[in-house]
Amino acid sequence: MRQKFFLTALIVACVFIGGCGGSGGAGSTATPKSTRTSAQTPAEKTISLYAGEPSPTFPESLSVCLDGEMSAANIAIYMAEKKGYFADVGLKVGTGIPINPRRPVPYTSVYTSDIAVTQQPQAAIGKGKGAPIVAVGSLVSQPTAAMIWLKKSGIQGIADLRNKTIAIPGVPYQEEMLESILARAGIKPDEVRVKRVGYRLVPTLLEGDADASFGGSWNIEGALLRERGAKPVIKRVQELGVPSYDEDVLITRADRVAREPWVIRKFMSALRRGVAAVRRDPEYAVKLIESSTHEFISSKRANRAQVRATLPLLSSTAYFDPARSRKLLTWMHGQGMIQQEPPSSQLFTNQYLTPDKQ
Repeated sequence: MRQKFFLTALIVACVFIGGCGGSGGAGSTATPKSTRTSAQTPAEKTISLYAGEPSPTFPESLSVCLDGEMSAANIAIYMAEKKGYFADVGLKVGTGIPINPRRPVPYTSVYTSDIAVTQQPQAAIGKGKGAPIVAVGSLVSQPTAAMIWLKKSGIQGIADLRNKTIAIPGVPYQEEMLESILARAGIKPDEVRVKRVGYRLVPTLLEGDADASFGGSWNIEGALLRERGAKPVIKRVQELGVPSYDEDVLITRADRVAREPWVIRKFMSALRRGVAAVRRDPEYAVKLIESSTHEFISSKRANRAQVRATLPLLSSTAYFDPARSRKLLTWMHGQGMIQQEPPSSQLFTNQYLTPDKQ
């Protein structure tokens, strides 16, 4: 399942048509692990371009690449933009959706995005593969990833997934984490079929194109499936042997933030106000989600359920718990997800948060 994922500058250059690539990502074909190639393509070798590249100054207008379509998980960024909080600190911020969920780390690494949202485990994997990034704050402070199947499937537990098809969004850490979860149930990687579907986890399950999904969120996809009356069975990653972590984090290039730390401090202070605004006015957050374009249309009731479930998970401080970050890195190293265990304070830093915000 382990796939190298960095893209060429040629690929990442064709982004930011209203964001970091527009919405999409559906229709990936499933490939059993036994037939996947491990050969590194020229596109994946662009990691060598990262070393020694000069740090340009931040542009006047910051480009922020999200980790997916607008949802309750990233709505605080939109809220901060709509309420003028970024403008209040002198920043112009434009947001965009990557063509597929694999791209926030590569986009940030090659200067296509100034800031990006990704998952804490993915930031660790990216750093391990040489991405020159640093995580500067937490957005969603608890894991939301889950294994989901429908009650009608007859699946009773993880052990029943042998010889089944599992849909994933396609972020590399999900494949690595899935392998670890399956191994605990005695299932080998080549005993399941992994299908990358981008942002189409819900329709993939509803249409019967996969037996289960992994990597979607219990508070997003789980809420949508419940609203559709699909009776999902949801197993959160914490139940499956994965330690706690920050689901969504903000990353940027390490050399860039070292050169202009005040930009990140301004961004994070405005984002904190965005989180507070979502909590004060969740109904407005629902309206923003409804106004966006999604591949899978959900009802107001489902959007409300997503926001309600996510509110307690939003980080009001953006602060990383150092002990929890170290525990995650140690676990990932033990599982073979990263080859070396980096100092957690260098990858997940709180130094760009003002002391009273911690």
